[in-house]
Amino acid sequence: MQKIVEEFNRVKRANKKQMPIYARLLDTQSELGELSKEYLKASKYGTVNFSMNEKFKDEFGDTLYCLLSLACEANLDAKECLQLAIEKYRKRIEEKNSMGSGVI
Repeated sequence: MQKIVEEFNRVKRANKKQMPIYARLLDTQSELGELSKEYLKASKYGTVNFSMNEKFKDEFGDTLYCLLSLACEANLDAKECLQLAIEKYRKRIEEKNSMGSGVI
C-alpha cells in the first residue's frame, strides 16, 4: 500500500514539492478527527450500536492515506513499523496479559 501512495504522491502531487512532516502530521490528525466524527454520527454519540457506512469507510481511507503519506515523507517503512508494533503488543500480552503500556 505504501508504494501505491508514494507513486500517487509523486505523479499527482497537487503541490509541486514534498509536504513537510509537520503538515502530514496535522493532516493525519485532522482526518482522524473526521473519522471519529463519523463514528459518533453513526452511533448517535454512543446511544446506539455503531453501523458501518460509506462515509466512515471514506474517512478511514483518508486517514490511511495520510498515515502512509507521512511514512513516505519521513522515509519510514510502514510495514516494518507495523511489525515492530505487533511484536511490542505480543510481548506485552505475554508478559502482562494486556496490550496497554500501563497497568490498570
